[in-house]
Amino acid sequence: MRVRAESGFTLVELVMVLVVLGILLGLALPSYLSARRKAYFAEAAERLQEMREFAWSFYAEKQTFDGFAASLTSTAHWNFSYSACAGFSCQMVAEGRPNTRVEGARVVVTLMGDGTSTVSSSGF
Repeated sequence: MRVRAESGFTLVELVMVLVVLGILLGLALPSYLSARRKAYFAEAAERLQEMREFAWSFYAEKQTFDGFAASLTSTAHWNFSYSACAGFSCQMVAEGRPNTRVEGARVVVTLMGDGTSTVSSSGF
């Protein structure tokens, strides 16, 4: 009788490979999700910075935010708007569009007449 050497992987070897892959995925996934979240925030922050510069130029010329209005375009993930632009402060808002990965997220930049600004975010 002749015994043949069988080739292939055993069940234990396959299970160990799946365990290692699961551990690697568990370590990598939070980093990936964090990086993606930061990228979405960076997209909104860049556009809000442009909006802030437009508002500041208007204020520097008129010494008030009264009457300030600018045309805005939305991006694939964000809707942008100016709200409460009067007197000595102006708010710029980015809201996550419905049915996107940032739905419910909100970033608000408040620009004051002395040039300072504050940023707040929620929903991330």
